[in-house]
This record gives sequence, C-alpha cells and structure tokens, in this order.
Amino acid sequence: MKKILLVALVAMLGMQPADAQRKGGNTRTPEQMVEKLDEKLNLTDEQEKQITTLYTDFFKQELPREERRTAMQELNKKIEALLTDEQKTAFEQMKKERPQRKR
Repeated sequence: MKKILLVALVAMLGMQPADAQRKGGNTRTPEQMVEKLDEKLNLTDEQEKQITTLYTDFFKQELPREERRTAMQELNKKIEALLTDEQKTAFEQMKKERPQRKR
C-alpha cells in the first residue's frame, strides 16, 4: 500500500511542471519583451516607454485565440509606426526568424 501511494505521489509531482508549462508558466512580461526588442533594435527611451505601454495594454486583454492573432498583428503595426526605417527593417527580420507554430 505504501508503494502505491509513493508511486502516485511521484506521478502527481511529475505532472505539475508539465501542467505549468501548458498554462503559460513561461510567459514573458511586457518589460522583458521590450528589453529583447531593445537589444535588437536599439530603441530610444521614448520608444521603450511607448512600446511597453502597448504590450501592457495588449496583455490586459483576454481574447480568444482567433482574435489574439489579429490583435497581435495590429500591435505589430502600432510598434512599427513608432520605429525608424532602420528599426523597421530589423523588426521585419526578427518576425521572419521567429519560429512558426504549427496549429
């Protein structure tokens, strides 16, 4: 009986991290996303503030998956509007290099 309980406990503990990953346990904050953009695009302080605000507003929305994709495209357009021509080129390259999810 003790062995069965031990095996059940180990199985439950092993499933917990997998469940956290499935629920987005590895999501990034708007600040982390802007930091990554800053590394690639060399953003100005004003651009960082504006883009952080855009990401914060985006993440506050609770959208279904279908609408989220459209909202993300709109967000990218808003971000591009804040960038210089050089930054826009680099931003487009970043989007192309981003791994595409198969759904």
